[in-house]
Amino acid sequence: MNKLLQISIFIVLLLILVFPSTNVFAFSSPQNVYMFEEPYIVEHKGSASLLPGTMLTHNNQSYIPLRDAANLFDLEITSNASGIFLESRTSSSSIHINSSLNHPLPKQTIPSNDFVSFSIPIGAHAGAVLESGQDRPSFTKNANAALYPASTVKVMTALLAIEKGNLSDRVVVGPGAATVPFDSSKAGVRPGDVMTLEQLLHGLMLPSGNDAAVAIAEHIGGSHWQFVQMMNQRARELGATNTTFMNAHGYDHPSQKTTVSDLAKIGAEASKHPEFLKLISTPTYATTYRNRAGSPVHKVWRNTNQMLHNQAYRHSSIIGGKTGYTSVSRHNLISFAEAGGSTYTTVILRGERTQRYYDTTNMLSRAISARQQFDQSNKKQVRALPLSSSILYNNQPVNLENQAFMYNGTTYIHTDLLSLFSNAVTTASVSSVQQMHAAVNGEIIGFDLTPPVLSSGRMLVPIRAIFDFLELDVHWDASTQTVTGSNHDTVIELRVNQTTAKVNGTTHTLDVPATVVNGRTLVPIRFVAESTGSTIDWGRARVLYLN
Repeated sequence: MNKLLQISIFIVLLLILVFPSTNVFAFSSPQNVYMFEEPYIVEHKGSASLLPGTMLTHNNQSYIPLRDAANLFDLEITSNASGIFLESRTSSSSIHINSSLNHPLPKQTIPSNDFVSFSIPIGAHAGAVLESGQDRPSFTKNANAALYPASTVKVMTALLAIEKGNLSDRVVVGPGAATVPFDSSKAGVRPGDVMTLEQLLHGLMLPSGNDAAVAIAEHIGGSHWQFVQMMNQRARELGATNTTFMNAHGYDHPSQKTTVSDLAKIGAEASKHPEFLKLISTPTYATTYRNRAGSPVHKVWRNTNQMLHNQAYRHSSIIGGKTGYTSVSRHNLISFAEAGGSTYTTVILRGERTQRYYDTTNMLSRAISARQQFDQSNKKQVRALPLSSSILYNNQPVNLENQAFMYNGTTYIHTDLLSLFSNAVTTASVSSVQQMHAAVNGEIIGFDLTPPVLSSGRMLVPIRAIFDFLELDVHWDASTQTVTGSNHDTVIELRVNQTTAKVNGTTHTLDVPATVVNGRTLVPIRFVAESTGSTIDWGRARVLYLN
């Protein structure tokens, strides 16, 4: 790091607060967002420090005060009309860890995650609700039942088209469009028609055109079957391992099956693209393109999703979705909603024509209610101040947009940015849950990615961490499974899985014995510390690991 490290954060009137796990929600004005607020400890090379600020977490993405980051890297904060500047106080690029405490470690327990589950009766054979930022649905019925997807397959077709193509691409409809089954739903596109990919996607998603699906497949994949292989590969990448695609449009095939859990994962990925959300929220679409002869073709496509047309089926949070029907699959529906800073993907498979809409609105209402109740009980409501930022780091521009926000007069940055602050850090990661920590004689012990464990209410910690901290030499006797820690006036002997130990030759009874976990020997920290005359405190906090 240069002696003068400068990070310029240019402040304007608009904050786009986008959480990296979803990349969907942009706030153009101050917003109230529920976040976990937790004390946090930084660990680096076996040293640990309780930071003065708090960590804010939403959708599994964590942010810390810029002020805390500046102090960690010994940077001076100044400001002027142009923005905020950080200047290195020294030429050193080391991290400054202060292990000393002047107050007890925090004891409050925060839920390990913000997963919300609920139960609700639905009429369909199978259903699911997946909230953004979660790795599993909050509700399922017959989660892994293999069912026919019908035209909900087109969600994957649209996803690949958006990922692999450009909406402005010029597409010449290939011969496959004329080969779809006679009783297919069609958009009316024909071989030789010339249009943009955006027009073709509307023909895919609104009237549910199987002909449009094949045209897209041939354009993106080179052939329909090659595109289907791409669909199956993408499904596996998304964890939709119980899904097999046999075509790009959803017409029944004996081997083409999916589950509500898999379809929710595919839909959640598609919903990260604004282009997709615009497609599924369009009630009607009028367009003109050219046929093989160059003559104009005028089309008006109407969305098959009755939620966009019939007030009785609507829900205020639902953006849109994709229907599916065959006589074999029955009535399917995948829908997308935005509420409270989250995106919800709901799936109905093997439902009935109108009941699928009622099932969807009922599932969504219950999911939103459960989320609100959980957030109000466990999180802090943060009022995010709008601002858009950019960074200059060592003459290399790094955009802060979507990775920083301001709350209560404090700028918060995403923890991923910490690797930019010093060449002493290559990665920054955050523990998924609060970790137990201990302070001996008022100093926090770092456990170097091997957290303590609790057994019968007692904390067990890696032997090397506590013995090194107490300046005890370590000796391991493999034949007797005994570990010995000693210095000039204390000798502590602990035998693995034995409830007795010796201190200077005197036998003591332990509440919990030393044990081996994942190849690491763990010892009761209170017994070891107090055997040397030390005091001990414990607490819980999220952990930010800098490596």
